[in-house]
Amino acid sequence: MVKLTAKKIENAKPRKKEYKLHDGGGLFLRVRSSGAKSWLFAFSLPKDRRIFRMTLGSVDELSLKQAREVIPGLRRQVAEGIDPRNARAATRTENAQAITMQKLFNDWIEFLKLTSEVTPTWIKRHEDRWRLHLKTPLANLFAKDVTRGHLASALDSMVRKGIREETRKALTTLNLMLDYGLTRHFIEQNPARMLKPKDFAASANHPCERVLSLEELRQLWVALDRTVFLKIKKEYKPVMNPVVRTAIKLLILTGARRGEVSGMRWDELDLEKGLWKLPSSRTKNKKSHLIYLSSFAVQLISDLKPLTGESDFVLDMGAGSIHKDSLTGAIKRLQTVPSHYKEKKKASVAPLAQMKPFSTHDLRRSSSTAWAEYLKVQPHVIERMLNHQPLNKLVAIYQRATYAEEQKAAWLAWSEMVENQIARAPGNLISMKWAAND
Repeated sequence: MVKLTAKKIENAKPRKKEYKLHDGGGLFLRVRSSGAKSWLFAFSLPKDRRIFRMTLGSVDELSLKQAREVIPGLRRQVAEGIDPRNARAATRTENAQAITMQKLFNDWIEFLKLTSEVTPTWIKRHEDRWRLHLKTPLANLFAKDVTRGHLASALDSMVRKGIREETRKALTTLNLMLDYGLTRHFIEQNPARMLKPKDFAASANHPCERVLSLEELRQLWVALDRTVFLKIKKEYKPVMNPVVRTAIKLLILTGARRGEVSGMRWDELDLEKGLWKLPSSRTKNKKSHLIYLSSFAVQLISDLKPLTGESDFVLDMGAGSIHKDSLTGAIKRLQTVPSHYKEKKKASVAPLAQMKPFSTHDLRRSSSTAWAEYLKVQPHVIERMLNHQPLNKLVAIYQRATYAEEQKAAWLAWSEMVENQIARAPGNLISMKWAAND
C-alpha cells in the first residue's frame, strides 16, 4: 500500500460522492464532494466486528505528520477496550469545566472581597503581585495542568530580579489561591505546597527588633523641626512638608500604625476632650480603637487647621489624605544620602545618615517599648493601647476589660516625656533654618 504524501493530499480533488484515501494503521483522508478534507480513524473494538469511525480534524487543523502521531495513542486505547470516541468526549467535558489560572485568581480574589477575610490593602497586594510577576507566565495555563515546574519557573524569574522578599510573598499568594481551587475541586492537588521559600533563597526575614532610644528619637525630632533644603532639578526644595512632619511626630506620640495616622480624619477627632476615635474600618484587626491625645498632640493637630481644615483629612497635602508610603519616603530621605552628592557634603544632606536605619513601624515599636521601660506600663495595657488582639483565644472571648483609665494615663505620661525630654530638650533649641549648600 502506498502511503499518503502532502502532494497526494493536495491533488485529491472532490467527486460527486465523498471518498477516502487510506494511509495505514486506520488513518484515512476523507474528501467530501464539497472539497472539504478531514482525517478519519477507523477501528474495531475487541470482540466486536463492527467498524467505527471518528473524525480527528480537518487537514487545516492537523497536518499529515500530526495526524499520524495521534494514531498510536488511539490504537492503544482500542487495544485496552476503550472506545476513543468516549475518551475524547470525556476529555472535552473535562476541559470545558477546567479553568485557567487567571480565572482561578479572579474567583479567589472575588471570594476574598465577599467574605472580608483580609483587608482591602492585602487584596491589593495580591493583585499587584499577580499582575507584576505571576500573570504573564501562568495566567493562560489550565489550573489543573499547572505543575511545580511552572510555578518554580515563575518564582525563579523573580529571584533573578533580586526581589527575594517579594518572591516569598508570591509563593504565599500562589498557595492561597491554589488552596481555594483545591477546595472547589478545580484541581486535584496544590503543587505550590511542595515548594518552600528556601528553595528560592527567599526564607522569611528575622522579625524586626529595631528600637530607637530616647536620644535617637530626640535626633529625629531635631531633624523634623529643621527646614532642610535639597537641590532638585536646579531648584532648592524643602525635604520635609509640615503635614508630613506632623504625621511622623504623631506616630511617636500615639504609637499608631502609619496607615491609621496618614488617614486621620477631622470627624474622628474630639480635640476638646483629647480623643481620637478610630473606626473598625480603619484598623488592622477590624476593631474600633480609642486613642487619648495630650494637649501637646492636640496642639500639633490644631496647628494644621489653617492648612487642611477645609479637607476631610487632617493630613492632606492637596489630593486627599497623604499616602502612608509618603511617611516611609520622608524617613528614608532623612537617612539616605543621594548618590550624586559628593562625600564632603553628605553630612549636610542626610541629617540622620549616621544613625542605624529604622522604619516608620520601628517608631511604633520604640514608643511601646518606652511605655514599658520608662513609664512601667503593664503589658496588658500596652497591648490595648496598640489595639492588639490577645493571643489566647479564651482571653479574647471572655476578657473584655479596656483599661481605659490606665491607657489614658500612659498616653498622657508618654506625651509629657516626649515634650520635655525629646521635643524641648536643651539640645533641641536650634535654628529653624538650615540649608545645605550645593
